[in-house]
Amino acid sequence: MTSPVIRNVLDGVFIHVRDLRRAARWYSALLGLPLKEDELARHYYTLNAPRERPWITLDDHAADPDFEFCPAPHPICSFLTADLEAARTHLRTLGTPWTGEIREVHPGLRAMTVRDPDGNALMLIERT
Repeated sequence: MTSPVIRNVLDGVFIHVRDLRRAARWYSALLGLPLKEDELARHYYTLNAPRERPWITLDDHAADPDFEFCPAPHPICSFLTADLEAARTHLRTLGTPWTGEIREVHPGLRAMTVRDPDGNALMLIERT
């Protein structure tokens, strides 16, 4: 069977947030990206450059009066790190409300679940 959907290419991730400015500051600091202040007036904020994939877009749904925010209780995406201990220290300097224990989830793969300022679960992964 053939499919018109391109395999192995994730185009974008949408992370739903309550406070777009706070979330944009936190995610930008987490990922070491510059904060684009001029783009914070919209109801969404894309963290990375237009040519980079996947897009990581924060969305506060300000234009959607029927939207009800509910934080994602399970990790919605993962970010790769070379050093989970350094990442945990970095997260604590950002005032991250919760960071889980570092654990080996598979041989050669360690992970830690964290929560963003809105309570969305994310995962950090280190390949050993």
